[in-house]
Amino acid sequence: MKSKKTIVSLICAASMTVFSGVNAQQVLQSRTVVDNAGILRHRDSVTVSMRIDISSAEIKSGSSVILHPRFASLSGTGSAYLPPVEIMGRKRSIYVERNPEQKFLDADMYAVMVKRRKDRKNNQADESQILDYAVTLPYSEWMDSSSLSISEDLCGCGKVNPAGTVSLCNADIAFTPRLAYVVPKAEPVKTRELSGRSYLDFRVNRTEIDPSYRKNPVELQRIIASIDTVKNDTDFTITSIEIKGYASPEGSYPSNRRLAEGRTESLKKYLIDRYGFPSTTIKSSYEPENWEGLVEYLKTSTLADKDAILAHIENGPEDIDRKEREMKQKFPQSYKVILNDCYPGLRRTDYRIDYVIRSFKLDEAKELVKTAPQRLSLEEMFAVAQTYQPGSEDFNHVFDVAVRMYPYDETANLNAANALLEQGRAEEALRYLDRVKSSVPEAENARGVAYLLLKDYEQAKQHIEKALEGILEAAKHNMEFLK
Repeated sequence: MKSKKTIVSLICAASMTVFSGVNAQQVLQSRTVVDNAGILRHRDSVTVSMRIDISSAEIKSGSSVILHPRFASLSGTGSAYLPPVEIMGRKRSIYVERNPEQKFLDADMYAVMVKRRKDRKNNQADESQILDYAVTLPYSEWMDSSSLSISEDLCGCGKVNPAGTVSLCNADIAFTPRLAYVVPKAEPVKTRELSGRSYLDFRVNRTEIDPSYRKNPVELQRIIASIDTVKNDTDFTITSIEIKGYASPEGSYPSNRRLAEGRTESLKKYLIDRYGFPSTTIKSSYEPENWEGLVEYLKTSTLADKDAILAHIENGPEDIDRKEREMKQKFPQSYKVILNDCYPGLRRTDYRIDYVIRSFKLDEAKELVKTAPQRLSLEEMFAVAQTYQPGSEDFNHVFDVAVRMYPYDETANLNAANALLEQGRAEEALRYLDRVKSSVPEAENARGVAYLLLKDYEQAKQHIEKALEGILEAAKHNMEFLK
């Protein structure tokens, strides 16, 4: 049967490979022939159809045979009795025409057919003896895996012989939208970083590090632990370490510059001596006076005159030392608070460890997805996903992990949305698709499928049409459902 609508996985009685011993047409007990049976879905409706041919039917002239089509779920979760068809003998039809109240059934008939004698002089088929039967129903989930059967009431009295029920066809009409996953861009070198901050203590006006001085054992251990985390892992290779020292605005600018530079160099030397790094591995820089940190502190402080202090910093003298002196003179009470609560925290060292992660074989990556996914690139995770059945729990888990590891990556968000759509979770998928700003065909197709599942067919069609501009095969399949 050809149609502009989409027939999804139709398995009818004509299919000898599925139902052995079942012919392309079914001959009922009355010798009525039923063929061309089909179950067709279009969006939110399902059409059940068949052709009924009574040319060879054996109907007594004064009797009726009633055909009762039934559409039912193969699992027994739902069914629908379809309008029946009555086949009358000639005398019976004349009698009912004269006495309409004597009809056997009160139910609305789909059609009443009258069995006529064959015209032996004219060998052509009598069109009145053939009925193209078609009933359209609202789609319901129980119809996804369903069957069409027909029963005969040979006496026209409402009794059906169990042997008189014939299966016409089965169908799987669950529409499965097609999705297009995107292969992530290759990441030849997996560069990562580990950052931290320490607050080393130095004796007044000195630049050398004393590992035992005040809080230095704890602060140095913070840096050491970060470096060891990377250095001692055989999957990682350190490429560089960057350290930046900051001094507070207290005191003269030349003195602060000397202290910031000298203390940063002291830390660099300490790390080189401890680890044996080449001097080129550790890059150092410094900020003589951490005014930016002071501004951040003031913005969140509860000081009564913080706005005036901020205005002074913004619009005060260009000379840094003069600006700091005037701040001390104009805001003496607040300055004491700043001196005690803010300045110590401005004297700090920020550090960043840059490293690369080795590539992993597929079997290694499958384990790391579960235990340490942060070591994998998106490309490696995608390769793992390809080893699982699409829509399976493991398959969906990989894409869920990928988007959590790379929350701002458009490919990760698109693939995560596709995995959710595989599960029918359209609203959640749209939240991921909101992070995908591009209009690549794969993204437009996913948006279309999301709206299709939400039964917003107009929006679905708009997005699928955009996807078709990119000649996407999945979009072609989905558009067939929307036509």
